[in-house]
Amino acid sequence: MFGVRRRANGVEPLPEEFLEWQVALRRWTMLERDGTPHVGVAPVLLVRRPGVGPGATGHSIVCGLLPAEDVLDRKTEEFRAIYEAERAAGARAIYDRGIAYLRDYYSETSAFDPTSVTTLLPQDSPAVVALRVDWRCALIFHVFNDRGPGDGESYRCLQLNCRAELLQSGPVYDNVWWHNALFHGAVEDHVVVRFRCQSAYDTLFGGLTAMA
Repeated sequence: MFGVRRRANGVEPLPEEFLEWQVALRRWTMLERDGTPHVGVAPVLLVRRPGVGPGATGHSIVCGLLPAEDVLDRKTEEFRAIYEAERAAGARAIYDRGIAYLRDYYSETSAFDPTSVTTLLPQDSPAVVALRVDWRCALIFHVFNDRGPGDGESYRCLQLNCRAELLQSGPVYDNVWWHNALFHGAVEDHVVVRFRCQSAYDTLFGGLTAMA
């Protein structure tokens, strides 16, 4: 169900077309929807769960793009600076300042990590519990008849087979946590899940075509 490894370390680059779509979609939501997430950034996470249905469960999540390694720490500090500068003014001020910053954030695919996407989940959530047992998982990006940037964007069904890394500290955790804080406030007892791509398929209309 979840594919196999292609390289010794189990990590493959995200399909170029997929990353371009994700960057363009996020840029569009900042400019046209005041940051309200589009369904295209909210995949279903499939995790292994023996004894339930076909042996897997699906969980809705919202995923993020991770800055490229050479700018990761700087972007984290910029997220944190926005939050701390506006904290006294309240959540709405933090949100508005965050949106203003992100309007220019999603520009080039080269600004982002080409191998992974991330999310922030409660540490005791059923999805995280399952990933602690078995890190193999898949993300299903399923978009039908929903307005998005440009023509030809409305029909998509893509499966990313991933290795999940659960993080409770470190540079990646800090970046995702501070980014999330701009829009949802400071959270406790959460983990960052970094989904490292292993393979990808276009599964539109019953198909199964490998993506490069």
